[in-house]
Amino acid sequence: MRKESAGVTEALLKSAQLEFLTHGFHDASLRRISAGSGVSTNSIYTRFGDKEGLFEAIVKPAADGLMDIYMHSVNEAAEGIDIDEAVDSGNEGTDEVLDYVYEHFTAFKLIFCRSAGTSYEHFFDKLAGIEEEYYKEFAKKYAAPGVHISDFFIHVMCRTGWQYIYEIVSHDLPHEEAVDFMKNIRRYFYAGWQNVLGIEVLKKEPEKKNYKD
Repeated sequence: MRKESAGVTEALLKSAQLEFLTHGFHDASLRRISAGSGVSTNSIYTRFGDKEGLFEAIVKPAADGLMDIYMHSVNEAAEGIDIDEAVDSGNEGTDEVLDYVYEHFTAFKLIFCRSAGTSYEHFFDKLAGIEEEYYKEFAKKYAAPGVHISDFFIHVMCRTGWQYIYEIVSHDLPHEEAVDFMKNIRRYFYAGWQNVLGIEVLKKEPEKKNYKD
């Protein structure tokens, strides 16, 4: 019975995933999900409560995993003893986040592009808000004497940083292209932050990792 139940749940989640990807949460139909999975709508309500509960069942494990990785990265960077160590931690965190997003690409396509009407439509804002608080402290800690960086500037830059991840996912960029893209973004940001912080040189960009299909 447990194997049968697991198979039914798997078919249901697969059908729901396709429905949400195609129509978005708001316009997704439980009737179409039911028809595609062979599971009655009553059974869907019994298992997941409602349509949002079904959406959450698909995306929550990936969302929670990304948040754990990101919080670890931010905390590591914040505890760095100098700017080079903070930059190294940031680089490693960016690589980890990008790899994780591609390991769970469909879930993040749903979160970033198809979640309007669910609590996950604010997931982007939550990530950007965490980054914003980190960069406020980063700017205070490492800016040259007499240099002041406004909170609004940091707010916009941090939202822009996560916007790049959104663009990668929404355009279905292949992983290797995304790695190259983010490498260039890091160079761009480093040059800008050096100028804005009033410092001379940040640590050199690490060598690009090699990816094989």
